[in-house]
Amino acid sequence: MAVCKGITLVTGLLCAAVGVVVVVIFPGVYHSLIIQNTVLGYKGSAFKMWVSPPFPIHFQIWVWNVSNPEEAIAGGKPYLTQRGPYTYRETKNKENVTFSDDDTVISYETPAYYEFVPEMSVGDPAEENVTTMNIPYLTVVNMASTMSELKQIIIKGLILALKPKVFMSLSVHDLLWGYTDPLLEKLKPFSGGQITTSTFGLFAEKINKSDGEYVVNSGKNDPMETAQILSFNGSDHLSFWTTNTSNMVNGSDGTYYHPYLQRDEQLYIFASDICRSIYVAYEKDNSISGIHAYRYVAPASVFWNTTANPDNIGFCVPQDRCLPGGLLSLSSCQHGAPVVMSLPHFLFADQEVFEKVKGEINPKKEEHQTCFDLEPTTGAPLSVFKRLQINIHYQPYPSFTDFEHLQNSTFLPVIWLNESSVLPDDAVAPILWLTAYIWIVIGIIQWALIAVGAFLIVGSVLWIFKGREKKPKLVHVQVPSENSPLLGSKS
Repeated sequence: MAVCKGITLVTGLLCAAVGVVVVVIFPGVYHSLIIQNTVLGYKGSAFKMWVSPPFPIHFQIWVWNVSNPEEAIAGGKPYLTQRGPYTYRETKNKENVTFSDDDTVISYETPAYYEFVPEMSVGDPAEENVTTMNIPYLTVVNMASTMSELKQIIIKGLILALKPKVFMSLSVHDLLWGYTDPLLEKLKPFSGGQITTSTFGLFAEKINKSDGEYVVNSGKNDPMETAQILSFNGSDHLSFWTTNTSNMVNGSDGTYYHPYLQRDEQLYIFASDICRSIYVAYEKDNSISGIHAYRYVAPASVFWNTTANPDNIGFCVPQDRCLPGGLLSLSSCQHGAPVVMSLPHFLFADQEVFEKVKGEINPKKEEHQTCFDLEPTTGAPLSVFKRLQINIHYQPYPSFTDFEHLQNSTFLPVIWLNESSVLPDDAVAPILWLTAYIWIVIGIIQWALIAVGAFLIVGSVLWIFKGREKKPKLVHVQVPSENSPLLGSKS
């Protein structure tokens, strides 16, 4: 019996001790588990997903059609209607991935491949046409102002011979992915390097090509530096803008983030397609397929004019020629083309931008703002919506007859895009187990062990003390024998 009591007591003590140990050490074990799986330098499960994302990426395009080109040429407001989406499945795997000897630095490239998805599109982009500004023609006229008089004579001669149109109708496919432009083809030999190709397409340079070489921190020495860019194309800064701050290459490439995100931190992202870094800020807690998430958005202040946000002065090129709020000139990094970036439908743009166009412009924050939903413990992207609009800036050019009557300083939308990825259903369970369910299971185990241990300890102690209670005293009673007299004898 004593042995059973001892075993019960020891078992209770062990259960309680194990439960307490789990309470104390599991948070540290869990932290190590997160670091080993999310820091790229440890080449864990997240590294494999970073190299080859298993989630579908959709590249959706809406085109802006100019319904009144003749009126616009005469100086009227262009009337715009949108059509889309034209959807492509985008594949962006990391290639040429190389680690430094100590695994603290990673270099890679990310070529992009596109496959048309007809079931997610409004039509065939090769068969549907759109009317828009003749961007190569406008670019040549815009560049001519900086060329010698002889080159201007050559340009005007070629224009007379080729008779390009200010507004042209072309297939959506050609506008996006490229065609050979006759004017660029003829002018290229005389441009002195200003015209580098005779092919024009908004994304002609993206097809099966990398945007450059990235060198990033693996996070092995500091997990909070995971995926932070150290250099892009061999440099830690750009040369397109007018201040050192604007030319900084900050943040990640937007496909990966460090673990243990905080609501009060800004996340910086370098976007090579707009030639700058931007930041996103926490907006609210969110839920994606039952997974707790932080939503980060590109706030309006990123796009404010220089009066509202003086930090944006560096994106004025030159500094005394700033665009209205909501716009970013990309001319300096787009071969001199008068390309201007904004959010779709001119979201967050100054009122003067809207006053130069008419039609179906209708900005909506929930549909047109760039936003990310990130799981805060791992930093895993649960949904990404990168939204941009490509515009052309035009104005009258008195030296060129076709352009002399255009409306002054107009920003004409050409296309807007939504590059998105959402966590698929088959990836939900692993993240839920890693970030939520594991804590529920461990909580049940640790408190069950402590409860069972406490029950056994209390029970065994009571059992022991009960066994030690004072036993009743036995009284000896003499039983008379058969020969004893029934009554005592008299003396």
